[in-house]
Amino acid sequence: MHTKANIEIVQVPISQLKPADYNPRKWDELAEEKLTESIKEFGLVDPIIANGADNRKNVVIGGHFRLHIAKKLGFQEVPVIYLDLPDLNKEKELNLRLNKNTGSWDIDLLKNFDTELLLDIGFTDVDLGDMWNDMLTIEDDEFDEIKELKKITETNIKAGDMFKLGRHRLICGNSMDKKIIERLMGDELADIVYNDPIYNINLDYNKGLGGGQNYGGTTNDKKSDAEYKEYLKIALINALAHAKKDLHVFSYCDQNFIWLVQELFKELGIKNQRVCLWIKNGLNLTPQVAFNKSFEPIVYGTVGKPYLAPIKNLTEIVNQEIGTGNRAIDDILDMLDVWLEKRLAGQDYLHPTSKPPTLHEKPLRRCSKIDDLVLDLYGGSGSTMVGCEQLKRRAYLVEIEPIFCQLILNRMEQLTGLKAELIN
Repeated sequence: MHTKANIEIVQVPISQLKPADYNPRKWDELAEEKLTESIKEFGLVDPIIANGADNRKNVVIGGHFRLHIAKKLGFQEVPVIYLDLPDLNKEKELNLRLNKNTGSWDIDLLKNFDTELLLDIGFTDVDLGDMWNDMLTIEDDEFDEIKELKKITETNIKAGDMFKLGRHRLICGNSMDKKIIERLMGDELADIVYNDPIYNINLDYNKGLGGGQNYGGTTNDKKSDAEYKEYLKIALINALAHAKKDLHVFSYCDQNFIWLVQELFKELGIKNQRVCLWIKNGLNLTPQVAFNKSFEPIVYGTVGKPYLAPIKNLTEIVNQEIGTGNRAIDDILDMLDVWLEKRLAGQDYLHPTSKPPTLHEKPLRRCSKIDDLVLDLYGGSGSTMVGCEQLKRRAYLVEIEPIFCQLILNRMEQLTGLKAELIN
C-alpha cells in the first residue's frame, strides 16, 4: 500500500517508459494543443504513474497523454511515481480509474475490459450501451458440435454441479426443480427468460437427429398435451420466481404447440405480444408432405413494462428499401417479428434443436442492455451463452444432460480462454 508519506517522485529517462498497449484513453488535436501549451509554460508538474513490479517494470499506468506531449517536446527525463502492481488486472483497473474522469475513450480498446470492472469504476450500463451498441455484434464462433461431442466420451459432471464461466453460470440439473433455479440465481433476478425446451415431437434427444448418437441422456420428448404443458409450466413458474417484475419472456416451440405456449403465458400472467418466426434456410424437403416447415416459432411475451432498446433514425429509414449491413437498417430489422438467420443443413445438427449463436442477436439487442441477466432453462449446446458473451450480457443456464454441460464448458473455454470454476 502506498501513502502520501512513502510515495517518491523520481526522474526517469523517457526512453525507459513503455506505454500500455491496452490504454483506452485518446485525445483530439485541440486537447493536444492545450496540454502542449501548459507543459511549455509550467513544465510536467503532474508525474507519470508507472508500474515498478519486476514483471511489468516501467509500463505506464497513468499519464500516457502527458508522456506523448513530453516526447514531442524533446524531454529527456520525466517525473515518475512507481507503484508495485504485479497483477495485470489490478494495473488495468488503476489505468481505468485514473482515466475515468478525463478525456475521451478509444471505444474499440475499452470493450476489451471486463464489464464488471467498468461498472465498478463508475460507468453505467447506459454509458456502455451508448458507446458500444453500434459495434457489438454476435459472430458465429464456428464451434463444431459434431466434432466436439465425439470427443466427450464421458464426463465427471453430475446433477447439481454448478460452474462459473467469467460472468456467466451453468448448473447441471432439471429446470423443474425449484432448488436448482434457486442455487443458480442466488439473489439475482433475470431481465429476460429465454427458453428453448424440448419440442414434444417424439425425437430421441439421446440419439440425436438420425438416431446415430448416444449422449447418455434420458429426456422424454413424447408427452401428452397436458403433460407437456405441465412440464413447461413448472419450469416457467420457477423462472418467474427469480425474474424482475418488468420482464421479457421468449419460448421456442414447434408450430403445433404455439397455442399451448400462448395459453400457458396467459395463465401465468405473461402478456402475449408476438409469435416471432425464425425463417430457416438449408431445408430438407419431403415430397410426401403437402407443405414443408420453413420456420420455427418463438412465442414472445412480457410482464410489466420491460426495457426496449431505443431505435435511432427511425423516421429517416422506415420508408427506405430494407437491406442489411448498416446498423440503422439493422435496428429496423430488429423491430420485425421475422428473424432471418442461416441454419446448417439438417444432417449437420446432432442435437435436434440446436441454434446458431447469431440467431440470438435480435432479441438480446432489442430487449436487453449491457450487463443484463438472461436466464435460459434449457442450455443445450450453449449458444445463448456465446451470444451473451459477445454482447456483454450475462447468461445463467440450466442443462439437464451432463454431456451437454461438458460441451458448454468446452465451448466457452474455446471462445474466451477462461477455465470454468466449479462453485458447488
